[in-house]
Amino acid sequence: MKIEIVGGIDQVDPDDDNVDVHLRLDDGRVFSFVVATPKNIYWCMQNEGREYFFGVPPVFVKTLSLEAIERALRAVVHEDDGKWLSMYGTLQR
Repeated sequence: MKIEIVGGIDQVDPDDDNVDVHLRLDDGRVFSFVVATPKNIYWCMQNEGREYFFGVPPVFVKTLSLEAIERALRAVVHEDDGKWLSMYGTLQR
């Protein structure tokens, strides 16, 4: 399993941000994910002047760090026989 954070992680606010992530599995499949902090969703609602949020469902992490993202995506892949892959990830190839 290989994780690529699109655009890197150096410029993000670890407590209030979101990142796009590509996850390459050992079988060659690549999934895209949005990984976000819960606080960031509130910012998105405020920024859009709305009291709701919907879109591609993010994988939530407490803090945006490479370690937290890796733990979360490993859980997505391995828990419940991988059923979360297609719910939270978008198959790219």
